[in-house]
Amino acid sequence: MDAPIRRVVASHDSQGKGHFASDEIITPYDPKTAPVFSTPGPDSGFGVIQIHRSRGFPVDNLKTVADPPKSLVPLADTKGPSCRILDLPPADAGWFHRTLSLDYGVVLSGTVGFITDGGEERILNQHDVIVCRGVNHEWVNRGKDVARIFVVVVPSKEIVLEDGTRLEKSLAGDIYDPEEEED
Repeated sequence: MDAPIRRVVASHDSQGKGHFASDEIITPYDPKTAPVFSTPGPDSGFGVIQIHRSRGFPVDNLKTVADPPKSLVPLADTKGPSCRILDLPPADAGWFHRTLSLDYGVVLSGTVGFITDGGEERILNQHDVIVCRGVNHEWVNRGKDVARIFVVVVPSKEIVLEDGTRLEKSLAGDIYDPEEEED
């Protein structure tokens, strides 16, 4: 579960000319270990590779992009969209969690079960897409090799049911999201 990703960021200089702001290798972390960001282990459920995050919407492309390992947040950022890759080891169970977000996921490799807290499961294969609207869910790798999913996470409004019940986000380690930090 430790296959790194090469991240290349294209940006522009002070004269408006395009250039590559960074070209680096990023490794997975266990989202439940923030702010330490330990590498995933057998009980992690999944590993996350944070590709990019923004601190607002619309996105300000003039802000400097922070080094991903120092700007990670568990599960979903509350201030702007983020892009990440999830690596799932073969397992019989995952980790149920809810994010206050709208998530777009594309299975890059492997066979993945997406299970809701209502007990329903859909099997997703390579190139299948899932749209998750704040649902309490777990990912379970149904194959024999590590599965990889590309996910874009967009913060959402609070989820309040008709009876006034508020659906809370899952906690995953200490939230590493200092107010003063910028992109």
